[in-house]
Amino acid sequence: MLCAGGGGTAPGMLCAGGGGTELPACPAPGGGGPGGALPWGGVLETETWRRGGRKRSREGPGRSRGSWSGAAMGGSASQLPRDLLDEYQELTFLTKQEILLAHKRFSELLPKEERESILLKRVPKSKILTLPELRANPFQDRICRVFSTAEDGDGSMSFEDFLDLLSVFSDSATAEIKSHYAFRIFDFDDDGILDRKDLEKLVNCLTGEGDETRLSESEMDQLIQNILEESDIDKDGTINLSEFQHVISRSPDFASSFKIVL
Repeated sequence: MLCAGGGGTAPGMLCAGGGGTELPACPAPGGGGPGGALPWGGVLETETWRRGGRKRSREGPGRSRGSWSGAAMGGSASQLPRDLLDEYQELTFLTKQEILLAHKRFSELLPKEERESILLKRVPKSKILTLPELRANPFQDRICRVFSTAEDGDGSMSFEDFLDLLSVFSDSATAEIKSHYAFRIFDFDDDGILDRKDLEKLVNCLTGEGDETRLSESEMDQLIQNILEESDIDKDGTINLSEFQHVISRSPDFASSFKIVL
């Protein structure tokens, strides 16, 4: 959920403190209930992996792109080889049951004639976003962008990309991993920092851009200023990863709300 729970101006609250502008409650990305007001708490329900997404990195604490050993060489639509299942469990925060369920759900997104070679196939982003767990998520496009390994940047996913996503968003993923991936998802221009443009897009994702919910220019400016005052430790007008993680570390509900469960 991309909102912080609780009242007051707790770390991560996206409100204009002191009775000012406060974001309305927004739904959790995975279909959970309403949250509080700020983007840093409950944000997306995601974590880093490898008991960090893949246990340690993909440009971060979780995934190394070559860490899946020869996974695409076997497996059918109905089951995964035991050794591959063991490997996936070792490399993610997921249980064997969760991996098998992910395999089933992913195969259902493929045409029947392609399901026998599921580990060699990619599912288009348009199909991935038909999943109920992502369909209503305001950050759906960014989630696909961050977890997809497609070289052309089309947001399509392999089965291992899909596992990575579920691993980061799982209950077992660490707060460090979750915050790392949350930062990447909010970094709309992929430049390694959250600047005012990123924060404005973040707020618009949370509030919606309709006339009834969109913030006025003055409300947006005030809100972004408050976020920067709370998070921008070195006062350079942007939020870097370490600053973001510092704020997240004081948001107790973040890890539990940053999740997607099939």
